[in-house]
Amino acid sequence: MAESDAAQRHVVVTGGASGIGAAVVAELQGRGAAVTVLDLAAHPDPAVASIAVDLVDEPGVIAALERAARERGSITALVASAGVRGAFVPALELDLDAVRRVLEVNVLGTLVPAREIVRRLDGRAGSIVAISSTTAYRGWANQADYGTSKAAVRQLVENLAVEWAPLGVRVNAVAPGHTLTAMVQGMVDSGYDLAPVRERTPLGRLASPEEMAREIVHLLLDASFVTGQTPAVDGGRTAVRKQLRRRAG
Repeated sequence: MAESDAAQRHVVVTGGASGIGAAVVAELQGRGAAVTVLDLAAHPDPAVASIAVDLVDEPGVIAALERAARERGSITALVASAGVRGAFVPALELDLDAVRRVLEVNVLGTLVPAREIVRRLDGRAGSIVAISSTTAYRGWANQADYGTSKAAVRQLVENLAVEWAPLGVRVNAVAPGHTLTAMVQGMVDSGYDLAPVRERTPLGRLASPEEMAREIVHLLLDASFVTGQTPAVDGGRTAVRKQLRRRAG
């Protein structure tokens, strides 16, 4: 999609107040799109239109979308970036109330705004990109909550892509690998060692939020014949079948 076409877009970004979502907001604004953030927290830039809402509160989401459409015009695209991390503990130790919250936010928090936007398209073409994870591929220890929720997002995207293609709506996701967000940087500052992550990644580094955002926006606006897909944006990590051994120097 040309930048002139992007300028006609009003894109809602859930979870757009921080991390990858905030980078997506900046990328979209750079392409001239109108953007509204739906998040529990306000966007740090007061110039960015932002509405506080819990994405699993269906009436609240409906009201937020109606307000966004009144203030900035009809919504034609969505980046569903809102999500919460799991507990990263063995399944035998999981608190079920916490698991329910992970599943609700990551899965229902994608479905609810997506379908409410599609209901309001009135025959216009639309595009949706959700955020899955590389934990949606294969089995991972300590991921019975988060990994399962992100695998559900991947499946949801395939189902919605099939249902909504006749309506002119593309639905995709990305599966990010490790990304150097402020949250991850905080973990590093607290002593978390990223060396093993780099060692297992063929490109030998983490993604920046900005390059992750570029991939998301490309899929949202430019990949006009792509739907129902969840590409791994992970520096090649999911392609590895055995432990990498890097040469010194």
